[in-house]
Amino acid sequence: MPPGSAHKEYLSQRVTAASPPELIRMLYEAAVQAVEEALEALRSGDILRRGNAVTKAIEIIGELRLSLRREVQPAYCDTLSGLYSYLQRQLIRAHAEKSEGPFQEVARLLHTLLEGWEGALKNLTAAAGQVQAIEPGHSAAPVSSQSQYSQESVEEKPGGRSWQF
Repeated sequence: MPPGSAHKEYLSQRVTAASPPELIRMLYEAAVQAVEEALEALRSGDILRRGNAVTKAIEIIGELRLSLRREVQPAYCDTLSGLYSYLQRQLIRAHAEKSEGPFQEVARLLHTLLEGWEGALKNLTAAAGQVQAIEPGHSAAPVSSQSQYSQESVEEKPGGRSWQF
């Protein structure tokens, strides 16, 4: 197996097994990594590598924008979408002007978003742990509820996921 192939297989399995919130975390991590690579390429004078890294970061931020669920929290989504657009413009500007400042700003903002997302994931995990601690050994009966992410009713199944795409 070629060296890069093992890494691609690992990444593919990681993505396949990840929950939607975990996928968002992975996108933030990849965006941060791409911006840092663009900054390194700028410093070393490697224009092609910088261009590829900027393109990758812009595409990842585009995916983050597409993942927004406007029907859940329109004002929040509009604000975050505007921030994503700003980040993309700054990356283009940094690349065109060969300027470290915009790259550093985008990296800082993405780090902040990643830290916030990781905090939210910890809160979700802690909340799930508290629910399990309340009724140890008891399995919950199937519940029908209105999903906060969808207009449709969601039927929870034991061992299944209650969220929808």
